[in-house]
Amino acid sequence: MKFRKIGMIVLALLLVSSLMLSACNKDSGDKSTNNDTTSSNQQTENTPATDNQPAPSGDLVERGYQKDMKKDVITIRAVRPLTGDEAIFDQTAFGPQYRMWEDEINKSGGLYVKSLDRKVPVEIKVYDDASVMENTTRMFEQMVSQEKPDLILGPEGTARLFACAPIAQKYDYLLLAAEGGALMLAEAFEDIRADYGKVNTFSILSYSETQVPALVKFLADEKITSVYCAYINDLHGLEYWDATERALKAVGVEIKGSEPVDPNDVLADSIINNAKASGAQAFLSYTYPQQSIPIAAAAVQLDYNPDVYLVGPGGTYDFFGLFAFGDPSNLYLEGLIGWGAWNEDSSPAAKAYSEHFREYWINDGTFWKDADGNFKDSGDKTVYQDWWGHICYYSVMQILQQAVENAGELDENGMIKQDTLVTYIEGATFDTVMNPKLHFTNNILLDDMYLGNIGQWQNGRVEVIDVDDRRTADPIVPKPAWGK
Repeated sequence: MKFRKIGMIVLALLLVSSLMLSACNKDSGDKSTNNDTTSSNQQTENTPATDNQPAPSGDLVERGYQKDMKKDVITIRAVRPLTGDEAIFDQTAFGPQYRMWEDEINKSGGLYVKSLDRKVPVEIKVYDDASVMENTTRMFEQMVSQEKPDLILGPEGTARLFACAPIAQKYDYLLLAAEGGALMLAEAFEDIRADYGKVNTFSILSYSETQVPALVKFLADEKITSVYCAYINDLHGLEYWDATERALKAVGVEIKGSEPVDPNDVLADSIINNAKASGAQAFLSYTYPQQSIPIAAAAVQLDYNPDVYLVGPGGTYDFFGLFAFGDPSNLYLEGLIGWGAWNEDSSPAAKAYSEHFREYWINDGTFWKDADGNFKDSGDKTVYQDWWGHICYYSVMQILQQAVENAGELDENGMIKQDTLVTYIEGATFDTVMNPKLHFTNNILLDDMYLGNIGQWQNGRVEVIDVDDRRTADPIVPKPAWGK
């Protein structure tokens, strides 16, 4: 039976997500909705970040063979959290990337479609799942089976990606993932490939497959001999700790202890006291910001400062110091390590992208909204960047753009053909801000496609500290005292 393994995984993810959201939403009431949408159009006078002329031609589609066909707009749709507890991810992660891309591609005349040999305006519309997993899958299937847009964008997060990938496959839609990625997803791809002969979902964000080996190599290089880990009790935490535990044992690093963290009941003082009592040189906090921030605050209060302190998702985001310690400069975080990573020294393209992203959003205004979808004024219009995911998410839009430029053609209903795009992406090389020669291997990106896997806060910015030629600064070990 198709997707039997995936179905069991998705059911488990739905249960975990429901438990998390029910606790988070117990005071806010039911915010679910079926029909709320938003347009991602943004007005700015900035110059586009990239040249929107067609990339070099592929040979799957004859240029201009459908030039007489009518096509007034390319419809791009998504189901993502615009309200509720997870709205912050669309507002600060993938959302700023696709909104900026839509604005700039339309100002250049639209998205070039090879079979038409002309540009066509794009229209992105996002349906709000209100941060409820059950809404995501139901609305996603409704979208691809009834509305049938030209293109779709990925849902938010690993669990939703897991749930929607089989639906995209069922209706033969290309799905480029943004936030979300897991070793189990890569394994699920093999089940899909066995059933369908191809996989329509492509994973872009880095995850444990590349990050854990880089971390263990770093620990060995710094002669760290013992570790304590607190990991969130969900797919992310379990996968990361399982991979880390096996890798540490393989190189002889002692595991002083580990404990699961209830996402809705973070016993921060207890976690820090346990880690401190263990005497481990390194503390790994495989948790999300909602857990990592109180744990870090407890570490400061209880004077816990191990030689190595790593924070999971959010740890290399510009907002971490502000949210954790009221320090927008992030100088308080000196020596703290997180996943990622990249910075403006990683490559000229990364620098140009980073500068353009800040310029665009400073001119347009803050992209933060509250849980009800209302814009928040940060006062100084600060733009927060994610030194793990942002460059991956913008690359998603570049991959989509270049695929349509090189292999875009219409079906008999005048909609963009999905199977041609999938075939093209499987074998193509893409010029992106993350990597000028980006290509997929079995629908995922291998380690050499990324600019780095681990980063460390140094003097208010994230430096890449992988033990290879991607390193942008030597690591600081032991970690300085908090706030020093």
